[in-house]
Amino acid sequence: MAYSYTFGYATHPTRNTYVKCIAISHLSFTVIVFIRKKMAQNTDTIDYRNDYYKGFAGFYFRKILHTIISFGGLKKEDGLILDYGCGVGHLKKILKKDNVLGFDVEESLGEVGDYRSLKPVKIVLSGVLEHLYIKDVKRLLEDFLVMNSQVELLVYLPTENWVSKIAMRLAGVPNAHDDHVSKYLEINKILEKYFKLSKRRYIFFRMAQVSLYKKR
Repeated sequence: MAYSYTFGYATHPTRNTYVKCIAISHLSFTVIVFIRKKMAQNTDTIDYRNDYYKGFAGFYFRKILHTIISFGGLKKEDGLILDYGCGVGHLKKILKKDNVLGFDVEESLGEVGDYRSLKPVKIVLSGVLEHLYIKDVKRLLEDFLVMNSQVELLVYLPTENWVSKIAMRLAGVPNAHDDHVSKYLEINKILEKYFKLSKRRYIFFRMAQVSLYKKR
């Protein structure tokens, strides 16, 4: 019997992540086998559809989002803004603009299926890249540059410093970072290979890093 094998990446149908997959084809049928990547310990217990903008966490994330909006001049932006990893859509709710489109690997949350078909002028990545392995971060950045070589990125990354660890315990969520697979410093290095850092700000005792990247 002759079989063909195709390797690649796809969105897992039930998990909020990209996973390696293999398509095994023989004549009239194709079977997709998902090869689960080992991520952190609590990814199976997190429901990414939940709205975490509540209490202290809500104050924290709203401050980050307003910093992103200010950095990118998003209130005055008329071009397409892609909110990559949009969650429940707080960016669009705050901006109240039709030029904001959300994409999320949790398909029920996003407004667009294939983000690569878009040509955004600005892409917001708020608390996203730390959930990806470095090789997947590279692939994503390459996608963005193909979509629009002039695109600007607005990126929030948690630094996971000792202050944040104390804050998570006080908030009753000591495992909040368990689904992170890449650290902010290594993500910074990759970003700065593809884009030029325009400005950066640390907030909440350096718990959060917000950066604007432009064409290199």
